[in-house]
Amino acid sequence: MTLDEANAFARRWFAAWNQHLPGGSLANLDAIMACYDEHIEHSSPFIAKFNAAHGAGDTLRGKAAVSAYFGRALASNPTPPGVTRFDPMHVTAGTGSVLVVYRRWTGEIAGEVFFLNSAGLIVRSVSHYG
Repeated sequence: MTLDEANAFARRWFAAWNQHLPGGSLANLDAIMACYDEHIEHSSPFIAKFNAAHGAGDTLRGKAAVSAYFGRALASNPTPPGVTRFDPMHVTAGTGSVLVVYRRWTGEIAGEVFFLNSAGLIVRSVSHYG
């Protein structure tokens, strides 16, 4: 993957997460999920927090499970209209992967590694916070 390809992917991913629904404080879940493959495998330290009642450990498999998790997380942590949920800081390119580093609306720094398929959709993602 080239750095230009990684940056193009990152712009699309950040735009989806930062797009608010008209008149609301929630991000556009459909736009977010358009970045993910049907067979996505997503790991995050926050999964247990927002998915405890659904029996997941720290990894979710499948677009429906990830979408439900993101929906619960967005509802529990809305950002006001006009507030940037994720402020991009850095993007790197790997072998079939992208690392994005950003500041969350909470002020916390986060990094996510995305493994992409040939269509540019995320098939595996690993979130890091700190």
